[in-house]
Amino acid sequence: MSTRSAGTVAAALAEGAALQGEGTFLVVETAPGEQQRISWAEMDARATRTARLLRSLGLQTGDRLNVHATNCAEFYDLWFGAARLGAVIVPSDPLHTPDELAYLLARSRCHLTFTHASLRETTARARLQAHDCRHLFVIGGDGDDAFHTARDAQSDAPWSPEEDGAGPGPHDTLGVLHVTAEAGRHEEVLITHDAYLGAGRSVAARLRMRPDDRQLVVLPLFRGNAQQYASMSALVSGASIALAPGFSATRWPSQARSLGATLAGLLPAPICMLLAREEGGDDDAHRLRAVVATQKVSEEQIASFEKRFHVSLLQLYGMRETVAPVPAPAQARRRKREQRGPARARRPGAAGRPRPEGPPRGTASRLSRPAQLTCRQYSSAGEPSAPEAPGGDAPMACTRPVTVRRAGPPRPTGTGRPPGGRRTAAERARERSVVWSRRRVSGADALSSLCVAGCRRPLIEHAEAE
Repeated sequence: MSTRSAGTVAAALAEGAALQGEGTFLVVETAPGEQQRISWAEMDARATRTARLLRSLGLQTGDRLNVHATNCAEFYDLWFGAARLGAVIVPSDPLHTPDELAYLLARSRCHLTFTHASLRETTARARLQAHDCRHLFVIGGDGDDAFHTARDAQSDAPWSPEEDGAGPGPHDTLGVLHVTAEAGRHEEVLITHDAYLGAGRSVAARLRMRPDDRQLVVLPLFRGNAQQYASMSALVSGASIALAPGFSATRWPSQARSLGATLAGLLPAPICMLLAREEGGDDDAHRLRAVVATQKVSEEQIASFEKRFHVSLLQLYGMRETVAPVPAPAQARRRKREQRGPARARRPGAAGRPRPEGPPRGTASRLSRPAQLTCRQYSSAGEPSAPEAPGGDAPMACTRPVTVRRAGPPRPTGTGRPPGGRRTAAERARERSVVWSRRRVSGADALSSLCVAGCRRPLIEHAEAE
């Protein structure tokens, strides 16, 4: 492995394969009662063969490929294969129409697309409108475009930087998420190897994950939550992944039990569906020790979920902030809120108005120790909402230095008003955009809104509501 490839997702997979060997990396529920198990060493070999297949098709470092598929083991083959080669994966929603998929393929400039046999017609019609997309491969199909046949024909010898290429670096892009910040506005977000691994380390450390843990993934893999928080936390901690084809409110406890999961992640919609279903005697018959809610859940829902399923429900904070996500238990938030005394009144300013929170505008400061940042979320219109943090208004810790712009002459506004004048509502909305176009995410921060706004349809359309 070259020095350049150190600190990448492919390097993390190779290190895990060297340590875990024949230990289980992935358990896939192919059908009710049927499972497919893949070891760490086998997944590493599959990723190598996939990388050589992509290279034989003309892909180079930085080129993009589309994965238009539901949850399956081949998604990880393509993801880790692209990570080894240095290519960029662009996952898409399997519910996209041909026109929607064609728009995504054309905008992302994907050279290849991979899909299931059931989605072949949709993908083929979309590829005709995307001139850069040269090849279509079918997962689970047969013929010249069968992915398994083409992948298995490649050599699984260890990846050689001299013969196969140096591979990517930690700050190279690995994934592209398409988000919808507001109606009619689609954004392309670039996520680096370092960002993926940083998110995984943050969650794994907070959950104290061990090699005997197993993450249950029922969310669609094209979403950032399933990729960054669930899959990456298992990769960096040496744990394993239990992959289900989708979410089912009636089968979720039995899925967790049969797949041997100890951790799981859910969105508010599945949590509401689980609480709405009729109670069963096997609701707590599982090995789960924690469930992570990747968006805001009410205190009543948290208490009801924990009482019914006998498992801690943690909540990710920092979902729309420039801080790493922090899972915090509901009990800790309630205890901190009860212990916090009344807010201290601030001394009025010169004009008789309360002083604004935070450092004065125009000052310069660099924090060498962890900065204390207060969570502030933004709506789709760009207006700030009430702070959301563990314990109400309690600040969150950021491990990266923070720099405030030094004082200087006022910048020209270009709006015709004098410098320092009051901004209009439209100007404030533009300055507070949730996601910037073609934004590059690096490090363990700013992973939030990319995952929350990562799909245009609600998760309930993927759920098997019974």
